Amino acid sequence: MRALSSLLLLSFFGCGAAEQPAPDDDPAGFHAEMLGRWDASVSGDDPYPLWFELEEVDGTVRGRLQPRGGHALPFDSVEASGDTLRMSVAGTSYEGVFEEDRWSGTGSKDTTSFSWSAVRAPALLPPPDPEWGDPIELFTGTNLNGWEAFGGGENRWVATDGVLINEDSGANLVTEGTFGDFKLHIEVNVPAGSNSGIYLRGRHEIQVQDDHGKEPHSRHMGGIYGQITPTANPSLPAGEWQSFDITLLGRWVTVVLNDQTIIDHQEIPGITGGALDSNEAEPGPIYLQ
Repeated sequence: MRALSSLLLLSFFGCGAAEQPAPDDDPAGFHAEMLGRWDASVSGDDPYPLWFELEEVDGTVRGRLQPRGGHALPFDSVEASGDTLRMSVAGTSYEGVFEEDRWSGTGSKDTTSFSWSAVRAPALLPPPDPEWGDPIELFTGTNLNGWEAFGGGENRWVATDGVLINEDSGANLVTEGTFGDFKLHIEVNVPAGSNSGIYLRGRHEIQVQDDHGKEPHSRHMGGIYGQITPTANPSLPAGEWQSFDITLLGRWVTVVLNDQTIIDHQEIPGITGGALDSNEAEPGPIYLQ
């Protein structure tokens, strides 16, 4: 993403974060409480978030996992027996033990091993009648006050003539403030062939890239990356200014691209690749890739 508009308006409304309920019935051979969505994290010298979901189909456990980057992938294999779970995806294996509605385990890829843990993902039900606060201007138009650069590479973000410009590939940018429920207005100018993203609470990426004329896809412009496919793709040609109006209530999101609703109050199942953390119940920042 080379340029973002000078006006980002955001207001928020706090709500509770009830946990996702566990299933009641026990499929044969494993605990039904294992099923559902799980917010996971890898610990150690290089910690990072994960997410996975498990479901029962004809007495067999199936599911998918969100690795550190990219999009959620179906398990190549998954086996649940008693309180033990073994799963593998994209050359990485995971083994975990289930106890008191939590997971703890180890994993390995090639010669690297790691420890991981997981808690049940919160339901994050949307408030029925949110009361919005006053708009907050996130970008001053003249400097990067209120934002911090992070991640690999040099910070190449600058404020010029009321426009936030990313001059070249480099560091990401994140707000110093964090938010719960909010409405966000943001305008983008996407150069030809470029690829970026807007992360909601730092965990759920809305894809931003040069996708004019393409079919809607969860990994194309306006999609919740790898999680929700828009109903349409009204994106404009590269080099033209485009607008997003995004509402996030709990884990339910509405995305309006160029004045057309392309995602209408849909549930985001879990974090996407590149998320800052997997603490879905907590407020989080706006993060620009």
